[in-house]
Amino acid sequence: MHAHERTGPRRGYYYQLAASSGWSSLPFLSLVRQPTLVVAGDDDPIVPLVNARIMARLIPDARLHVYRGGHLALVTEADELAPVVEDFLDTD
Repeated sequence: MHAHERTGPRRGYYYQLAASSGWSSLPFLSLVRQPTLVVAGDDDPIVPLVNARIMARLIPDARLHVYRGGHLALVTEADELAPVVEDFLDTD
């Protein structure tokens, strides 16, 4: 986003960037006990598909759904992805 559109102090933004670069949830993914749907785009410039594949392998009861698209497809492609989420929520 453009700097003039950001709200709040710059320091908070920089702290958020620093925190995201130094913390990982990988050691804790095996502790997730809920069925989990991992949804990822095959052309996401922000979160690479490999991240979703790793998460789906490390979460014990995870299902991976890869869609054709980028980072905001849950918003821009809701007609395609809503049935995937509904199907996941309807399964036992």
